[in-house]
Amino acid sequence: MTASTEKKTNGSLNASLLTLGLIGLAAALLLTSVHQLTQERIAEENQRRALASLQQLLPPGQYNNALVQDRFTARIAGLSGAATIYRARLNDEPVALLADVVTAQGYSGDIRLLIGVDVSGNVLGVRALNHRETPGLGDRIELERSDWIRQFDGRSLGNPEADRWRPDRRGGDFDTMSSATITSGAVIEAVHAVLRWYETEQQRAFETPSESTNVLEE
Repeated sequence: MTASTEKKTNGSLNASLLTLGLIGLAAALLLTSVHQLTQERIAEENQRRALASLQQLLPPGQYNNALVQDRFTARIAGLSGAATIYRARLNDEPVALLADVVTAQGYSGDIRLLIGVDVSGNVLGVRALNHRETPGLGDRIELERSDWIRQFDGRSLGNPEADRWRPDRRGGDFDTMSSATITSGAVIEAVHAVLRWYETEQQRAFETPSESTNVLEE
């Protein structure tokens, strides 16, 4: 191979490598953009579902503050990460708390719940926001699929007693979804955890500044 031919060959090879590198870079940028867009859409959908659930648990006529802005984060024993706590007030008087929490104890992993509690410590309602539970079994924690989640309405720490906060198949007072005992237990314990936290943190919870960087610890 002559020097001239070798030079041309190396030049073509370098050009090909450069082209491949540019294609790879473009593909990586495209994938990153798609991922970011997907994540943004997922976050928007999660926020939409959370807001819809907030209004189900506490209709606007029962409070007159900016509910979504009147919030803080808190660590709740037995639950994952930092929960977002929304506060409802009517003419500046406390009405209720709505806790956006995650339990990692689901059969298929994390279950995100919205749990409403009035100032007296009674459950206003519970809604499942996100989960990966088994279709036809554990997914019946969704209100759209069954009324199972409504059995928490009106419950409190004393109703039932602490040792009865478990599925009936484990000696508790709450119905167990067929073939979904683990899922049932995870939701029951999450609701109980929020009530235990509320019992000790009620006053501070309503006094903590909105969007505080401080995290309340149980």
